[in-house]
Amino acid sequence: MNLYIEGYRSQNKKLVEILTAAAYWYCAKLLGIRMVNSSNLDVDIKMTKSLKQKENVYGYCHIIGSLSRPREFCIELDGSIEHDMEQILTWLAHEFVHLRQFFRIELYDYEDGTTQWKTKRYKINSRSHLDSPWEKEAYRLENKLADEFMESYYE
Repeated sequence: MNLYIEGYRSQNKKLVEILTAAAYWYCAKLLGIRMVNSSNLDVDIKMTKSLKQKENVYGYCHIIGSLSRPREFCIELDGSIEHDMEQILTWLAHEFVHLRQFFRIELYDYEDGTTQWKTKRYKINSRSHLDSPWEKEAYRLENKLADEFMESYYE
């Protein structure tokens, strides 16, 4: 995996060190060690100040390469100073679950605003988005992944 970390607070060496370790750990857990060692996966983590205020979310995962065989991704996270490391690591875990969903082509966003999850296509609005099966999976796994990472990192 080729990993790039940029944006707000990216000059904070401790933050970048922990995000780097977490990204590789989440990748190994969700995609397998082979993808960690592969140069065919690019992940750009972009820290954005006040993303929650601007977009009403704490994070996004976007495909930035081929939609038919996604291997290039941008994860954008709210890097505002008031958020502690545990929150940021939890959001990163959540977005890595989405990265895995896109990578495996379980999740696909269409230009007409519909989203395909596995074999079913959904028309999602902002209210039903949190109830979608791909979000439920990400929320179900985010704390478990973040807790396991922090336990292994800080031991």
